[in-house]
Parts: sequence; structure tokens; C-alpha cells
Amino acid sequence: MKSKPALVWDAWNKDHIKKHGVTVAEAEEAYHYEVGRTDSYDGRQMFFGVTKKRRLITVAVSYKKQRRPYPVSARIMSKKERRMYL
Repeated sequence: MKSKPALVWDAWNKDHIKKHGVTVAEAEEAYHYEVGRTDSYDGRQMFFGVTKKRRLITVAVSYKKQRRPYPVSARIMSKKERRMYL
């Protein structure tokens, strides 16, 4: 299995996901242990994953300004997403 590229973190996206109650470690886990993914607008991808503590997290990544995935958001999965991917 091919490993995924590492997520690119900076102060802005770390602060942004904190506002959604998600840690960097949880976003990383959800990204690496995905249960589903879909394309989104503006060339973004949505990754749906589960953490070791069984939290269901959605991570939105962008490739617009760089080759490696830049998380623009991470949050708890919506009910609709849970129905679709679990």
C-alpha cells in the first residue's frame, strides 16, 4: 500500500481546527485511517476517518498552492457523512 504524503501544518490551520474542537493528532489520524473520501470544490478533497479514540473526523485538504496536502479544515463528521461513509 502506498503511503500518503504528510499534511502541511502552519499556525493558521492549527488554530482553525482547534476552533472546531479537533487536534492536529486527530486530524492526522483521520487522514491516514480514512474510511472514505470525496472531491470537493476548488480542487479540494474531503477525507473521512476514525481516530484511535473512535472520534469521527472530516478533514478538508487543498492542493491549490502546494503539492503536499494542506488541511484547510478538520471537524467532527456530520450525520449525513456518517451515514454515507460508515
